[in-house]
Amino acid sequence: MTGTINYRATNVAPDPLDYFLKEEATHAYVRVSDVVLRANQKTTDVFSRLIRFGTNSNWSHTALLYLLSDPHQGFDNTFLVEAMTTGIRVASWRNEVMPFEQFTVGIRRLPLDWYVETPQEAASHNPHDPEDTHGIAYLRHIRGMAVDQINNLYDQDVIDELTALYVKRLADYYHVRTLSDVANNIAQWFAKRDAQHNLDSSVTRFICSGLVQYSFFAALRRRIINALADPNPAVHDVAMQNLSNIPRIIFRTDQEGVIPDYIQQIQAGKLKISDDVPARVINFLKTTTPADVNLSQNLTWRYVIYAGAVWQIDEAPAGYVPQSQGEQAVLALMKPMHPGQA
Repeated sequence: MTGTINYRATNVAPDPLDYFLKEEATHAYVRVSDVVLRANQKTTDVFSRLIRFGTNSNWSHTALLYLLSDPHQGFDNTFLVEAMTTGIRVASWRNEVMPFEQFTVGIRRLPLDWYVETPQEAASHNPHDPEDTHGIAYLRHIRGMAVDQINNLYDQDVIDELTALYVKRLADYYHVRTLSDVANNIAQWFAKRDAQHNLDSSVTRFICSGLVQYSFFAALRRRIINALADPNPAVHDVAMQNLSNIPRIIFRTDQEGVIPDYIQQIQAGKLKISDDVPARVINFLKTTTPADVNLSQNLTWRYVIYAGAVWQIDEAPAGYVPQSQGEQAVLALMKPMHPGQA
């Protein structure tokens, strides 16, 4: 939970378009596969309000930064990949933050101090490319995994299944045991029906934060598979280290130990990582909520765009007190909507 970390917010710019899209600043401020949180403050957006209420969160949507503004390469905008109810799409940064009075936006980042590069990755860095940082190949792989799902549109079976799974999560959250059991049974029924109707079992469908979570997992899994296939023992060691680091890219709590159990089975030789990912793991990943992304300790806060102003987020010492009402409002967005119920 982010409550264990203290933050300060500093108002650094009055315009998120100018701040993030200007040529000399973009790469220093955002990075490929940064996670974008968003809340639609429009009162008529009932779906957004229901998500926030149901998950006790100030956020209702997540996306991934896909392509950064680079005027030299002909890109004057930054783009995101996101899952909507009609499918997965690439959207512009302008559309994500405008109109300013309607959208509140947060930017979080995955630290990569734990990620072990192969010798080939380490040798391929370009010191003249400001985007080419440690782990950049993995970050680009994440966005590739998300874009790879772009033609996977929702069908009613999957929407039904995901709805039941989310109801189960909410029932567990509010300790409604009977509703949880019923929702779990409904989800299993929909999953079986979906499997019968969709012959291509490799097609996985998502709601926004599920796409984000799955992309981080799928990219690391694929890189581990590739490394294990390399005859170089040093590359094999890299794979095993990153296998043990999979919990670092999981953004929701795992009280049932779904991910540790998956890793243990692979380490014990009971399961190959190249085998189909168990349905239990897939369901765990794809029911990640924006609230999970907001509260995850595996992501660091970078920015919040609130009422059109850009606030930079940094860690603060224990006992830090917000210096203004604006800072207090921004910091409140990074906590549960009703902290007493968390």
